[in-house]
Amino acid sequence: MSFELLSKIVDQYEALKYDLLKAQTFSQEHYGFPPIYYKIMETDAVRVNAYKKAFAKYDFTNKVVCEAGVGTLALTQHFLPQVRKAYLIENNPDLKEFINKKLKESGWDSKVEVIFGDAMKVELPEQVDYIVGELMSIYCGNEYQVQIFQQLRKFLKPNGKLLPERIVNVAQLANANFDDGHLHYPINFTRHLPEMLSLQVEVNTIDLYTQAELRLESEIEVLPIMSGEANCIYMRSFVQVAEGCNFTGTDSLMPPTVWKLEQPVQLVRDTSVKLHVSLGYGTSLDSSNCWVQ
Repeated sequence: MSFELLSKIVDQYEALKYDLLKAQTFSQEHYGFPPIYYKIMETDAVRVNAYKKAFAKYDFTNKVVCEAGVGTLALTQHFLPQVRKAYLIENNPDLKEFINKKLKESGWDSKVEVIFGDAMKVELPEQVDYIVGELMSIYCGNEYQVQIFQQLRKFLKPNGKLLPERIVNVAQLANANFDDGHLHYPINFTRHLPEMLSLQVEVNTIDLYTQAELRLESEIEVLPIMSGEANCIYMRSFVQVAEGCNFTGTDSLMPPTVWKLEQPVQLVRDTSVKLHVSLGYGTSLDSSNCWVQ
């Protein structure tokens, strides 16, 4: 990277504070996300490699696969050459031309059925060996990962696999700067990290094979390691794509995020408090709550 480009980024650190949030915000105007977000995802080697590692763990040869939310085929292209049949689901009609063209140019169109529509309503004509879907937001708060896998896992063979299969949500009590009108934002630069006041604690674990509840209601004991005012939690989601193949969030998917507490609270080192998290999967952090007693 040239120092000139780095200098421009440094000059824009504060202006860019909420730009990642804007890029990752779903818009009904284009049935999905802005084009820049697809580029952010396509160029994220950490995210893509976590899935490539999981694909390599299993044998996709002559298997039947369903992928939900294929986007620009960033993951699809890494398993599609091996499979016998693939059902690819995408809800953004603006991507229809791109997807069909890419499949035809690659010679994959004959073994693919593309379904443009809502993955939570899709009925597959047969059982599948693998279900792939990375429709994930932090804590699964904004996207429908839980609901979509609830629907699609009905078509999973008895020994079939979900990718991902498990999400562990963790939190730390912290203090961050929030501008008016913002209750949360993903961390884009380390200088936007909050002041940490506790170690990480597990909020909950989502087993995507069995998860039935669509709400997270959790009460966790937290022991501060620093005294100070907490006004937020620092959220992270640890994703098990497959056993031994993990993804812990980047700026393209499930980035570490700060989420404002209902009320700030004074913490005293080594004096435990109760953290409460109330959230509906596939809703919004703006319509959910976290607080400390």
